[in-house]
Amino acid sequence: MKVKTLTVGPLAENCFIVFDENSKDAVVIDPGADGDFILDELKDLNVIAILATHGHLDHVGQVGYLKEKLNVPFYMNKKDEFLINNEIFPNFAYIIKAVRCPSPDFDVKDGNMLKFGNLEFQVIETPGHTPGSVCFFNKKEKIIFVGDTLFKGSVGRTDLPGGNGKMLEQSLKKLMELPEDTVVYSGHGPKTTIGIEKITNPFITGVFRLKW
Repeated sequence: MKVKTLTVGPLAENCFIVFDENSKDAVVIDPGADGDFILDELKDLNVIAILATHGHLDHVGQVGYLKEKLNVPFYMNKKDEFLINNEIFPNFAYIIKAVRCPSPDFDVKDGNMLKFGNLEFQVIETPGHTPGSVCFFNKKEKIIFVGDTLFKGSVGRTDLPGGNGKMLEQSLKKLMELPEDTVVYSGHGPKTTIGIEKITNPFITGVFRLKW
């Protein structure tokens, strides 16, 4: 399994292309902006699905565009469906050049195993940043895509629609149960590991407290 990180849009959101080197089977995770750029990076791959960790526009802003071009299904937790075309901030859709996002074809829930060719992910629900935030975990490779639930040295904000600090704390505890050498790919910023965050992230160690 290979991971290609594309940092897109004015909010420097991380879109991930995950693919199998042999079969070229691929999925796109969180295509938030710069749809033509993402599409160009997919040209030699067999794209099977589009996945979203949550419904904020900077993560789903190009789902509609890529779905039309690639004719593939869209997977997201439907608890976040109320967010997918919610600007949240004035002119946000214009700023990131978002395309209207369709409803998900498949509702992903905690414990689901998603298999796309040679790629496999376990769904872990991690509400807090949004009600429908999920992570996609590959146990064999020890890789997890966490959206905006967890960042290197920080966590997702909880003051946007549907955010809940208490739920985020519980979600972070769940993630900290994963193997410490699990590589964490976040929705913004650099990758990290569960082990590093356990000892350095002030929201995990208790130095900072979430508000709710």
